[in-house]
Amino acid sequence: MRKQMRIENPLIIVFEHDGKIVTHLHPEEHTYEHYGMLIADIVRHIAKAFKVSEEAVWEWVDKERHRPTTGIEEIKVQ
Repeated sequence: MRKQMRIENPLIIVFEHDGKIVTHLHPEEHTYEHYGMLIADIVRHIAKAFKVSEEAVWEWVDKERHRPTTGIEEIKVQ
């Protein structure tokens, strides 16, 4: 039997809604440095999941960082 997991305090939630990527950060107990380390961990997980090098993923991160394909807009959730 599988044990059910309940996520109580997510740090980042990312999902697609109406064709847009929505990101919610929950930084109350963490700093931007902590999130920077989290991003590095995510890059490593992506590289492993797609069986590519971390450098290949960072290349795309840098491309997006230097020429963003989307802006950041704040969406009010009711």
